[in-house]
Amino acid sequence: MVKVYDSNMNLVAVLQNAYKIGYGKRLNEIHTAQFSLPADDPKNAECLPFRFAEIFDAGERVDLFRIIPTKTAKNDSELTKTYQCEHVLATLLDDILFQYHQVSGTPTANIGYILGRQSTARWQVGTVGFTSVYEYKWENENLLAALFSLPKAYAGEYQWTWDTTTQPWTLNLIQPPTAATARIMYRKNLIGITKEEDPSYIITRVYPLGYGEGVNQLTIESVNSGVPYLDASTVATYGVIAATFIDKTEENAATLKAKAAAWLETVKNPRVTYSVDGADIYSITGETLDRFRDPGILVLVQDEDIGVFTARIVAVSKSDLTGEPGNISLEISNKTLDSADTITDLQKRQHINDVYAQGATNLDSHDFADNCDPDNPAVIKFYLPEETVRVNKMLLSYEVGKFRAYSKATKDGGAAVVTSGASAWFTQSGYTSGIAATDIFGDHNHDVSGTTGSSGDPSHSHSFSDTTNTDGDHSHVITANHSHDVTLPDHTHGIEYGIYLNPESPTLVLILIDGTTVVGQTATSGDDIDIIPYLAKDGDGKVIRGWHEIKITPDDLGRIVANVVTQLFVQSRGGGDY
Repeated sequence: MVKVYDSNMNLVAVLQNAYKIGYGKRLNEIHTAQFSLPADDPKNAECLPFRFAEIFDAGERVDLFRIIPTKTAKNDSELTKTYQCEHVLATLLDDILFQYHQVSGTPTANIGYILGRQSTARWQVGTVGFTSVYEYKWENENLLAALFSLPKAYAGEYQWTWDTTTQPWTLNLIQPPTAATARIMYRKNLIGITKEEDPSYIITRVYPLGYGEGVNQLTIESVNSGVPYLDASTVATYGVIAATFIDKTEENAATLKAKAAAWLETVKNPRVTYSVDGADIYSITGETLDRFRDPGILVLVQDEDIGVFTARIVAVSKSDLTGEPGNISLEISNKTLDSADTITDLQKRQHINDVYAQGATNLDSHDFADNCDPDNPAVIKFYLPEETVRVNKMLLSYEVGKFRAYSKATKDGGAAVVTSGASAWFTQSGYTSGIAATDIFGDHNHDVSGTTGSSGDPSHSHSFSDTTNTDGDHSHVITANHSHDVTLPDHTHGIEYGIYLNPESPTLVLILIDGTTVVGQTATSGDDIDIIPYLAKDGDGKVIRGWHEIKITPDDLGRIVANVVTQLFVQSRGGGDY
């Protein structure tokens, strides 16, 4: 039986005439269903796209689906409309995590974050059986793909389950059962069985690669003791069979490693698949061991030729609930995610990468030229933006030269000067001396001399009486303090322009980078010096994003010409469009 509901979950039709009702369930994928109606059935009018169809199997509710494509066909003069359906989990395909999102929390919190972005709150978080914390980043991703990406990092098996009987619908993420809860036995409910072993896709060594390109692509070396690969426990059995695991959406090395390790577990052994045709006799016996309609459960298989084994049901399908209700097909495997699914998943992930912002390698140069001395070093400052994903290279080149000035001296000239004269005066080898005053100003002097004149006149004399013998050389000293006022004509001193180079140059330097001395680098020149070991680091050993400083101190007056070249990988994310 099929019931149809509108978008508000109001019952609008019960399709008594539906036939060829079938469904397919695959572990951790969107389930499908289909049904047909005669083309003249008036209830076709209610089977509109994206309305919900509830399907029942022998009175037991299979699940809730939504109608998608419709196909009309004519067969034996009968016109039929067939409706394809997808599980209502597909409603999470209708919304996206627009632009960039980053979370780091428990699985419960992460699921809640994603479901919180629904336009219509149809789903809520239910039971979550995991607690590991990983960091996730999404950009322009639909909600279902974001949800399905969460357990990719978990070691071991997982299973998505849900309850669509109440609203909002509940989504669970659990560990699948570890004990068999169903049984298929030869001569009871086992009709046919086929075993397929496929060793063609075994991987025993994986090289994980994440966000970025080329040398800037994320690897796991930083969280794997410097080793870029992981080995499976079966490498000794099958030898090294290597492959890459590429997830360009992943920017965290630890999460990338966990994802690759979980994937390696699914491909380290040959795939063994059993295709089982069985008889669904649960509606007759009512015994739990005869119920195997859901993927994820472990089933005990007893066959006279193949033997007895336990494996997990990864797919269940019924093609005709009305015509052949007892026929059921099962796919039982030793892997919950087989190789084909893995390849498909990787292809889908590659498609997702089309809308993920990656980044680009950038070369930058910081130039510097200035005078310096032992007390005033050359200081070079540069900035690393927060968007820097990786610092590939940072090289310093420098050269020390002679101090340079841009004026040589002052020209000769005049300026108005008023000065007082000397406080003592003397004569020697004569009766009088005419030296009256000496004017000292700046780096030059003006001498005023004369033998006659009065006070205030540049030419003047000092008289005194001498009662000693005037024969022969002798001198007279006047010890009394006195002054002379002298006025000079107006005059100026100009600057003689030109480049002045200090005759001497420094002979060695001291280089500090973020306060750390560059050992062994004291020469007056250096090219392409790797300064990454000296830059300030964070707790993870990464170069700090923000300001950095280089100081070059010479042992004498000099001039430093320097250049810092950086090679950075910068992600293409930002806040503006200017």
